[in-house]
Amino acid sequence: MAQHDNVFSLTDIKKKADKIQIFDERTIDEEGKAIPFVDQMALVTHYLQMRDLRVEIPYAQKAEDILDSWCDFATGGKAKEQVQDVVREGGMALQQYLFPELFQVRFPAQENPSFTFIDLFAGIGGFRMAFQNLGGKCVFSSEWDEQAKKTYYANYGEVPFGDITKESTKNLIPKQFDVLCAGFPCQAFSIAGYRKGFEDTRGTLFFDVAEIIRRHRPKAVFLENVKNLKAHDKGNTFKVIKQTLEDMNYVVYEKVMNAMDYANVPQNRERIFIIIAVR
Repeated sequence: MAQHDNVFSLTDIKKKADKIQIFDERTIDEEGKAIPFVDQMALVTHYLQMRDLRVEIPYAQKAEDILDSWCDFATGGKAKEQVQDVVREGGMALQQYLFPELFQVRFPAQENPSFTFIDLFAGIGGFRMAFQNLGGKCVFSSEWDEQAKKTYYANYGEVPFGDITKESTKNLIPKQFDVLCAGFPCQAFSIAGYRKGFEDTRGTLFFDVAEIIRRHRPKAVFLENVKNLKAHDKGNTFKVIKQTLEDMNYVVYEKVMNAMDYANVPQNRERIFIIIAVR
Protein backbone atom coordinates (compact mmCIF):
# COMPACT_ATOMS: atom_id res chain seq x y z
CA MET A 1 0.00 0.00 0.00
CA ALA A 2 1.44 3.34 -1.02
CA GLN A 3 2.03 6.03 1.56
CA HIS A 4 0.57 9.50 1.03
CA ASP A 5 0.33 12.79 2.87
CA ASN A 6 -3.26 13.67 3.75
CA VAL A 7 -4.99 15.95 1.26
CA PHE A 8 -7.93 16.72 3.54
CA SER A 9 -10.17 15.13 6.12
CA LEU A 10 -13.92 14.92 6.61
CA THR A 11 -13.56 17.06 9.74
CA ASP A 12 -11.88 19.84 7.76
CA ILE A 13 -14.58 19.73 5.11
CA LYS A 14 -17.36 19.87 7.73
CA LYS A 15 -15.85 22.99 9.27
CA LYS A 16 -15.86 24.70 5.89
CA ALA A 17 -19.28 23.36 4.91
CA ASP A 18 -20.88 24.91 7.99
CA LYS A 19 -20.38 28.21 6.22
CA ILE A 20 -19.98 27.15 2.57
CA GLN A 21 -22.25 24.37 1.36
CA ILE A 22 -20.76 21.95 -1.17
CA PHE A 23 -23.23 21.87 -4.04
CA ASP A 24 -22.62 21.27 -7.76
CA GLU A 25 -23.97 18.98 -10.48
CA ARG A 26 -22.41 15.99 -8.71
CA THR A 27 -24.34 16.58 -5.48
CA ILE A 28 -27.82 16.63 -7.06
CA ASP A 29 -30.22 13.76 -6.43
CA GLU A 30 -32.43 11.95 -8.96
CA GLU A 31 -35.19 14.52 -8.43
CA GLY A 32 -32.87 17.40 -9.26
CA LYS A 33 -32.61 18.58 -5.65
CA ALA A 34 -29.39 19.49 -3.85
CA ILE A 35 -28.32 16.77 -1.40
CA PRO A 36 -27.83 18.30 2.10
CA PHE A 37 -24.28 17.97 3.38
CA VAL A 38 -25.24 15.63 6.23
CA ASP A 39 -26.79 13.28 3.63
CA GLN A 40 -23.65 13.57 1.50
CA MET A 41 -21.70 12.48 4.58
CA ALA A 42 -24.04 9.51 5.03
CA LEU A 43 -23.55 8.39 1.43
CA VAL A 44 -19.76 8.74 1.50
CA THR A 45 -19.09 7.24 4.95
CA HIS A 46 -21.31 4.23 4.24
CA TYR A 47 -19.65 3.75 0.86
CA LEU A 48 -16.13 3.90 2.26
CA GLN A 49 -16.89 1.36 4.96
CA MET A 50 -18.60 -1.05 2.54
CA ARG A 51 -16.75 -0.85 -0.77
CA ASP A 52 -14.36 -3.70 0.05
CA LEU A 53 -17.22 -6.02 1.05
CA ARG A 54 -19.04 -8.30 -1.37
CA VAL A 55 -22.19 -6.23 -0.94
CA GLU A 56 -24.05 -4.44 -3.71
CA ILE A 57 -24.05 -0.71 -2.95
CA PRO A 58 -27.08 0.97 -4.58
CA TYR A 59 -25.55 4.45 -4.37
CA ALA A 60 -21.91 3.67 -5.25
CA GLN A 61 -21.73 6.00 -8.26
CA LYS A 62 -23.34 8.89 -6.41
CA ALA A 63 -20.94 8.47 -3.48
CA GLU A 64 -17.98 8.51 -5.86
CA ASP A 65 -19.34 11.65 -7.56
CA ILE A 66 -19.65 13.38 -4.17
CA LEU A 67 -16.14 12.33 -3.21
CA ASP A 68 -14.89 13.88 -6.45
CA SER A 69 -16.79 17.07 -5.65
CA TRP A 70 -15.29 17.19 -2.15
CA CYS A 71 -11.79 16.75 -3.55
CA ASP A 72 -12.28 19.71 -5.86
CA PHE A 73 -13.75 21.80 -3.05
CA ALA A 74 -10.98 21.06 -0.57
CA THR A 75 -8.02 21.29 -2.93
CA GLY A 76 -9.15 23.64 -5.63
CA GLY A 77 -8.77 20.77 -8.08
CA LYS A 78 -5.00 20.74 -7.64
CA ALA A 79 -4.80 17.24 -6.12
CA LYS A 80 -7.45 15.58 -8.25
CA GLU A 81 -5.14 13.17 -10.11
CA GLN A 82 -3.34 12.25 -6.89
CA VAL A 83 -6.65 11.50 -5.16
CA GLN A 84 -7.85 9.39 -8.10
CA ASP A 85 -4.67 7.29 -7.80
CA VAL A 86 -5.57 6.56 -4.18
CA VAL A 87 -9.17 5.72 -5.11
CA ARG A 88 -7.85 3.04 -7.47
CA GLU A 89 -5.80 1.48 -4.66
CA GLY A 90 -8.93 0.41 -2.79
CA GLY A 91 -11.21 1.37 0.09
CA MET A 92 -8.75 0.95 2.95
CA ALA A 93 -6.11 3.15 1.32
CA LEU A 94 -8.72 5.75 0.47
CA GLN A 95 -9.99 5.93 4.03
CA GLN A 96 -6.53 6.23 5.52
CA TYR A 97 -5.59 8.88 2.99
CA LEU A 98 -8.65 11.10 3.01
CA PHE A 99 -10.44 10.27 6.26
CA PRO A 100 -7.92 9.34 8.97
CA GLU A 101 -10.50 10.06 11.69
CA LEU A 102 -12.48 7.02 10.53
CA PHE A 103 -9.67 4.96 12.06
CA GLN A 104 -9.85 6.85 15.34
CA VAL A 105 -13.45 5.93 16.15
CA ARG A 106 -14.14 4.35 19.53
CA PHE A 107 -15.81 1.24 18.14
CA PRO A 108 -14.33 0.25 14.74
CA ALA A 109 -16.00 -2.37 12.59
CA GLN A 110 -14.78 -5.96 12.26
CA GLU A 111 -12.18 -6.44 9.52
CA ASN A 112 -13.37 -9.96 8.66
CA PRO A 113 -17.08 -10.05 9.55
CA SER A 114 -18.97 -13.31 9.81
CA PHE A 115 -22.36 -11.76 9.01
CA THR A 116 -23.96 -8.46 7.95
CA PHE A 117 -26.73 -6.44 9.58
CA ILE A 118 -28.61 -3.15 9.28
CA ASP A 119 -29.32 -0.74 12.14
CA LEU A 120 -32.71 1.04 11.98
CA PHE A 121 -33.75 3.76 14.45
CA ALA A 122 -30.08 3.55 15.36
CA GLY A 123 -29.88 6.20 18.08
CA ILE A 124 -26.25 6.36 19.15
CA GLY A 125 -25.58 2.74 18.27
CA GLY A 126 -26.49 0.36 21.08
CA PHE A 127 -27.55 -2.46 18.75
CA ARG A 128 -24.52 -1.86 16.56
CA MET A 129 -22.08 -2.20 19.43
CA ALA A 130 -23.57 -5.55 20.42
CA PHE A 131 -23.62 -7.00 16.92
CA GLN A 132 -20.14 -5.75 16.04
CA ASN A 133 -18.87 -7.47 19.18
CA LEU A 134 -20.44 -10.67 17.88
CA GLY A 135 -18.50 -10.39 14.62
CA GLY A 136 -21.05 -8.56 12.48
CA LYS A 137 -20.61 -5.77 9.94
CA CYS A 138 -23.20 -3.00 9.68
CA VAL A 139 -24.06 -2.26 6.03
CA PHE A 140 -26.77 0.37 6.62
CA SER A 141 -27.79 2.64 9.47
CA SER A 142 -30.71 5.07 9.77
CA GLU A 143 -31.55 7.72 12.39
CA TRP A 144 -33.48 10.97 12.06
CA ASP A 145 -32.17 12.86 15.12
CA GLU A 146 -29.28 15.14 14.13
CA GLN A 147 -27.55 15.08 17.53
CA ALA A 148 -27.71 11.30 17.66
CA LYS A 149 -26.15 11.21 14.19
CA LYS A 150 -23.16 13.21 15.44
CA THR A 151 -22.59 10.79 18.32
CA TYR A 152 -23.04 7.80 16.02
CA TYR A 153 -20.40 9.18 13.66
CA ALA A 154 -18.00 9.77 16.56
CA ASN A 155 -18.56 6.20 17.77
CA TYR A 156 -18.49 4.33 14.46
CA GLY A 157 -17.12 6.64 11.73
CA GLU A 158 -20.40 6.51 9.83
CA VAL A 159 -23.20 9.05 9.50
CA PRO A 160 -26.63 7.34 9.53
CA PHE A 161 -29.08 7.96 6.72
CA GLY A 162 -32.24 9.88 7.56
CA ASP A 163 -35.99 9.23 7.72
CA ILE A 164 -36.62 5.54 7.09
CA THR A 165 -40.29 6.20 6.24
CA LYS A 166 -39.16 7.80 2.96
CA GLU A 167 -38.96 5.55 -0.07
CA SER A 168 -35.75 7.32 -1.12
CA THR A 169 -34.12 6.15 2.13
CA LYS A 170 -35.44 2.60 1.87
CA ASN A 171 -33.95 2.41 -1.63
CA LEU A 172 -30.46 2.92 -0.18
CA ILE A 173 -30.58 -0.37 1.76
CA PRO A 174 -28.42 -3.11 0.19
CA LYS A 175 -30.50 -5.89 -1.33
CA GLN A 176 -28.97 -8.60 0.84
CA PHE A 177 -28.00 -8.65 4.52
CA ASP A 178 -28.29 -11.26 7.25
CA VAL A 179 -29.88 -9.53 10.25
CA LEU A 180 -32.18 -6.53 10.74
CA CYS A 181 -32.01 -4.62 14.04
CA ALA A 182 -34.59 -2.00 15.01
CA GLY A 183 -35.43 -0.31 18.28
CA PHE A 184 -38.52 1.25 16.73
CA PRO A 185 -40.03 4.24 18.63
CA CYS A 186 -41.71 3.24 21.88
CA GLN A 187 -43.51 6.45 22.91
CA ALA A 188 -46.75 5.31 21.32
CA PHE A 189 -46.86 2.27 23.62
CA SER A 190 -45.13 3.52 26.78
CA ILE A 191 -47.04 3.91 30.04
CA ALA A 192 -45.22 7.26 30.35
CA GLY A 193 -46.91 8.55 27.19
CA TYR A 194 -50.44 8.77 25.81
CA ARG A 195 -50.40 5.11 24.74
CA LYS A 196 -52.19 5.73 21.42
CA GLY A 197 -50.40 2.82 19.79
CA PHE A 198 -50.96 2.56 16.05
CA GLU A 199 -53.11 5.70 16.18
CA ASP A 200 -49.87 7.58 16.90
CA THR A 201 -47.68 8.14 13.82
CA ARG A 202 -44.72 6.84 15.84
CA GLY A 203 -46.59 3.60 16.37
CA THR A 204 -47.06 3.06 12.64
CA LEU A 205 -43.28 3.02 12.13
CA PHE A 206 -43.40 -0.70 12.88
CA PHE A 207 -45.02 -1.19 9.49
CA ASP A 208 -42.06 0.50 7.79
CA VAL A 209 -39.86 -2.09 9.48
CA ALA A 210 -42.23 -4.85 8.34
CA GLU A 211 -42.08 -3.58 4.75
CA ILE A 212 -38.26 -3.67 4.78
CA ILE A 213 -38.38 -7.23 6.16
CA ARG A 214 -40.80 -8.23 3.41
CA ARG A 215 -38.58 -6.76 0.67
CA HIS A 216 -35.21 -8.07 1.86
CA ARG A 217 -36.05 -11.28 3.71
CA PRO A 218 -33.22 -11.23 6.30
CA LYS A 219 -32.36 -14.49 8.05
CA ALA A 220 -33.18 -13.01 11.46
CA VAL A 221 -34.65 -9.85 13.00
CA PHE A 222 -34.09 -8.28 16.43
CA LEU A 223 -36.67 -5.74 17.59
CA GLU A 224 -36.78 -3.86 20.90
CA ASN A 225 -39.48 -1.80 22.62
CA VAL A 226 -40.96 -0.96 26.01
CA LYS A 227 -42.40 -3.70 28.21
CA ASN A 228 -45.91 -2.28 27.78
CA LEU A 229 -45.94 -3.11 24.07
CA LYS A 230 -47.19 -6.60 24.88
CA ALA A 231 -50.00 -5.36 27.14
CA HIS A 232 -51.00 -2.32 25.07
CA ASP A 233 -54.66 -2.23 23.97
CA LYS A 234 -55.36 -5.41 25.93
CA GLY A 235 -52.73 -7.27 23.94
CA ASN A 236 -54.21 -6.44 20.52
CA THR A 237 -51.25 -4.31 19.42
CA PHE A 238 -48.78 -7.14 19.99
CA LYS A 239 -51.13 -9.59 18.26
CA VAL A 240 -51.02 -7.38 15.14
CA ILE A 241 -47.22 -7.20 15.26
CA LYS A 242 -46.83 -10.94 15.75
CA GLN A 243 -49.36 -11.81 13.06
CA THR A 244 -47.71 -9.42 10.60
CA LEU A 245 -44.35 -11.14 11.09
CA GLU A 246 -45.78 -14.67 11.02
CA ASP A 247 -47.63 -13.90 7.78
CA MET A 248 -44.19 -13.39 6.18
CA ASN A 249 -43.29 -16.96 7.17
CA TYR A 250 -41.15 -16.09 10.21
CA VAL A 251 -41.17 -17.69 13.64
CA VAL A 252 -41.59 -15.10 16.42
CA TYR A 253 -40.08 -15.27 19.92
CA GLU A 254 -40.40 -12.59 22.57
CA LYS A 255 -39.09 -12.00 26.08
CA VAL A 256 -39.19 -9.12 28.58
CA MET A 257 -35.73 -8.50 30.01
CA ASN A 258 -34.44 -6.12 32.69
CA ALA A 259 -31.09 -4.39 32.18
CA MET A 260 -30.13 -4.71 35.83
CA ASP A 261 -30.23 -8.51 35.52
CA TYR A 262 -27.66 -8.56 32.70
CA ALA A 263 -25.66 -5.32 32.53
CA ASN A 264 -24.76 -5.08 36.23
CA VAL A 265 -26.08 -1.51 36.41
CA PRO A 266 -28.34 0.05 39.09
CA GLN A 267 -31.17 0.65 36.62
CA ASN A 268 -34.61 -0.94 36.51
CA ARG A 269 -35.04 -0.87 32.72
CA GLU A 270 -37.47 -3.45 31.39
CA ARG A 271 -37.71 -3.93 27.63
CA ILE A 272 -39.34 -6.47 25.36
CA PHE A 273 -37.09 -8.10 22.77
CA ILE A 274 -38.72 -9.70 19.76
CA ILE A 275 -36.59 -12.13 17.77
CA ILE A 276 -37.80 -13.59 14.52
CA ALA A 277 -36.18 -16.20 12.33
CA VAL A 278 -37.01 -17.76 8.98
CA ARG A 279 -39.46 -20.60 9.45
